[in-house]
Amino acid sequence: MLPIVARRLFHLQELALGRPSFRILAELLESERWSPERLRQLRLERLQTMVRSAYDHTPYWRELMKTQGFTPEDIRCLDDLRRFPLLEKNTLRERREEMVWRDEGKRLQLVRTSGSTNEALQFYTSSTREAQINAARMRGHEWVGVRRGEKELYYWGSPVELCKQDRIKRVRDWLINDGLTNGFEVTPERLRKNYGDWLAWGPKCIFGYPSTFVLTVTMAESLGLNLKELRNRGLSVIITTSEMLSDVDRKLIADGFGVPVRDSYGLREAGLIGHECEHGTMHCMDEQIILETIDPETLEPTEGEGELVVTNLVGPAFPVIRYRTGDIVTLSQEPCACGRTLSSIKISGGRAVEFVVTKAGKWVVGYSFIYIARSVPGIVKFQVVQEKLGEIFIRLAVDERFPADGIELVKKKAAQRLGGDDEIHVEIVADIAPARSGKYRPVISKVAEELYKKRSFTD
Repeated sequence: MLPIVARRLFHLQELALGRPSFRILAELLESERWSPERLRQLRLERLQTMVRSAYDHTPYWRELMKTQGFTPEDIRCLDDLRRFPLLEKNTLRERREEMVWRDEGKRLQLVRTSGSTNEALQFYTSSTREAQINAARMRGHEWVGVRRGEKELYYWGSPVELCKQDRIKRVRDWLINDGLTNGFEVTPERLRKNYGDWLAWGPKCIFGYPSTFVLTVTMAESLGLNLKELRNRGLSVIITTSEMLSDVDRKLIADGFGVPVRDSYGLREAGLIGHECEHGTMHCMDEQIILETIDPETLEPTEGEGELVVTNLVGPAFPVIRYRTGDIVTLSQEPCACGRTLSSIKISGGRAVEFVVTKAGKWVVGYSFIYIARSVPGIVKFQVVQEKLGEIFIRLAVDERFPADGIELVKKKAAQRLGGDDEIHVEIVADIAPARSGKYRPVISKVAEELYKKRSFTD
């Protein structure tokens, strides 16, 4: 479909669903260059409106404000947000039905997060909230040269999404220039077919998980498939999401496809949080969210690195106020060469539960093991599993390039990474299956999960 026609058809679809996404997009493209003072005023006004509607329409938030001894009128500046206690995931689960404003707007529905840590959440959304998210995502894609209506391929899929690929949805996706390739089940046979389909369709952007792209590049190389040929068919950018994108993997994917790789970051329950611009800065969606960082142990505010806390300003059907994400990030107000005045974020430690904990009490970022996997040839997939303190298992799926002394190399590099006398076991497996959510988990540490639940970081 011609991009201009596909864009118009998508616009009409959004309006039919009660989502003024394109009007919001136009507003975002203007406000991203506002002065910091004007942005702060917008956020304060939206915070006050959201707190008022939460008080008026949701039993949970009204009860909480009364218990804490303040009213919506007491929110006079952004710092007053800290009158609210931190919102824990368990609270969201247990009190969900008291947090929803059922008459907020069109298409109120209960949705589920992907649950990449096997702790999926259910929460409510509506057309109001989804329009804001769609507009923010469209803006992020425009930053890297992709306008809605141009061909975008989604290289992922969940069990829900893939089973809905019926005839009507396929026709609709064709009309709006959306494509979907299953990124959860990558095999040599399927990759050959996917590659042929991609060449024929010619997407301008491919959107998916870093681990899926890494596997695709590695497998394509062994199969003799030249992914760079996609550039000649229109591919201009890879956009990643959902998993931490390391510098090593960014380079591997960029070299494999021959186009820039730009990252995005969001939480289904909190909204789109950040998207990289053409200069590689991950700008925050300041008009839609308020971000804080805290020490995950003391819960005190931090100026540098800390656990991310999110308040969504544009989801009145299900207010999310001071929500603990479990992600370790660094926030910044440093200016970017692109000229946008939005703040920025760096995902500096991945998910807080995705650490390996040594006997000495050191928390080693689980994704750091990715550097080991990339330094030893022939490792197609890897997974680090920690069932008990002082012992880790590293599972490897390898191909013919894996050297004879590969296991010992991995053990040595892992020992250097851990920096102690923890036992390290390495085993070769036929494959590494994804989690029930469909996402591939490179690190599974029951030790970190349990210590994190107990807020015990020094044991």
